[in-house]
Amino acid sequence: MAESDLTLRRIERHSVVACLVLAAAAGIVTRRVDAPLGVLGGGALAAISYRGIKAGISALVDAAGGAGRRAVAVGLVKFFTRYAILAVAAYVIMARLRLPPVAVFAGASSLVVAVTFEALRGFSGSGR
Repeated sequence: MAESDLTLRRIERHSVVACLVLAAAAGIVTRRVDAPLGVLGGGALAAISYRGIKAGISALVDAAGGAGRRAVAVGLVKFFTRYAILAVAAYVIMARLRLPPVAVFAGASSLVVAVTFEALRGFSGSGR
């Protein structure tokens, strides 16, 4: 397993932890149910987007590596399907469930929080 894979797995774990911490904080601060649900919904949107990007990059790597056209086509179909799912999920979260936009934004930012944490970890030297 390459070092980048370990780093990506660590970022994925930290992203989940950050989303859960933000959801708990939203529940404590607002004392309402919709805020933590909005954070979790935003985290789900970020996860769907992340998985879509990851699948798209994998399809491009497969194409560059000489994988068959069928494998590349399946990878690209998965990439675009995930974005269709992302659009539907965002519509449901914002328009139908009417979850607070700030909470959804906070949840979607959990991946950014995880990447920032990993970057700071690298600067401090504890990542070695």
